[in-house]
Amino acid sequence: MRMLHTPLLAAALLTGAAAAGLAPAYAETAPAPATSAAVQNGPHQHAKAWMMPGQLIEGRLAFLKTELKITPAQEAQWQQYASVMRQNATSLDQAIANARQHRGTAMNAVERMEVREQFAKVRADNEARLLTAFKPLYASLSPEQQQVANALMTPRAGWHHGWRHRA
Repeated sequence: MRMLHTPLLAAALLTGAAAAGLAPAYAETAPAPATSAAVQNGPHQHAKAWMMPGQLIEGRLAFLKTELKITPAQEAQWQQYASVMRQNATSLDQAIANARQHRGTAMNAVERMEVREQFAKVRADNEARLLTAFKPLYASLSPEQQQVANALMTPRAGWHHGWRHRA
């Protein structure tokens, strides 16, 4: 794990710099704190402040590419994988936007289950596409890169959508 220290530091710095660059834009669009009607209307209204997967994907891809140390020879497989990750983020964004349209409306148990089923289908479709793109990328990785990929895919604390956030 010592070999991951420097790339992690670089990824952390990159993420911090990106967050600092986004702060002014986010501040202009963020709702007013605690006094807004949205905050007073329900326990889940804070979710509006969360970033969508499509907003996070480029940073995630940069992190993974850095951690895996993708070489020029692996770039074609990486680009295919990255394209699928972007497509998956877009489909998840659409599912979240659809679910948010129903927020605040009275839904019965059947309607709630239908929304959950749609999310499950989106996730299953995304995983199938991702696996198809990941297999050739993984096969192109060196044994050292495969060890990093294996460590990042370990289901422990910090595991999210197949990849650990911290190595």
